[in-house]
Amino acid sequence: MVFRLKSRLADLGKKQYDLIPELAEMGFKVNPTELSQAVNGTNQQPKIEKVASACNEIVTRWEKERA
Repeated sequence: MVFRLKSRLADLGKKQYDLIPELAEMGFKVNPTELSQAVNGTNQQPKIEKVASACNEIVTRWEKERA
């Protein structure tokens, strides 16, 4: 899965840690390492892939709100 999360976050002026409360609201409990793996796409475990998809949803929403 390639969501380009890192560059999209940078374009929005957001940091990875801004995703943590949003993920928590969606029911995801992630530590910084798991979040980093999801954002960077360096781990293909099912949980990390779900976190990456959720991050994509959050970033997409932020992009729409900004427009």
